[in-house]
Amino acid sequence: MGRAFRPDITTRPKGVSAPEAPSLRSTKAPELRKRAVNALKPLGYFKKERCGDDWYWCRQGATEFFVDVDYGGQSAQFRYCVVRPEIKRPHHLMGFCFERAMGFGLGDWDYITDKNVDDSFVLFPELVQYNFELPDRIRAAIK
Repeated sequence: MGRAFRPDITTRPKGVSAPEAPSLRSTKAPELRKRAVNALKPLGYFKKERCGDDWYWCRQGATEFFVDVDYGGQSAQFRYCVVRPEIKRPHHLMGFCFERAMGFGLGDWDYITDKNVDDSFVLFPELVQYNFELPDRIRAAIK
């Protein structure tokens, strides 16, 4: 029998320190909502609809789409997906999400804290743009 893998627990990932952990503050839904709107403005954000989750309508060229965002619950602090107009019956599992496309889960973001919230919302619009373009990239690749 081979040796079992045993991680080296004496070292910590860069930037993580145990004394810092108690000082981390989770970013709450009201702050996440403000940041989501600001992050989507460069992507043509023009209105918000409340349909259980928040639907942020955006416009890229002549195409309108929305970003379905859910701000928490038991399983995640922040969940999103991009829903394009060709999806006739929108549901958050039918939209495009980077994490889901790569097999990383359902697009649930958790552990957004005061220390990483700025970086999180720099990444968010980049992922939305990627997901908006993804179906067209797939179509072009299979032609």
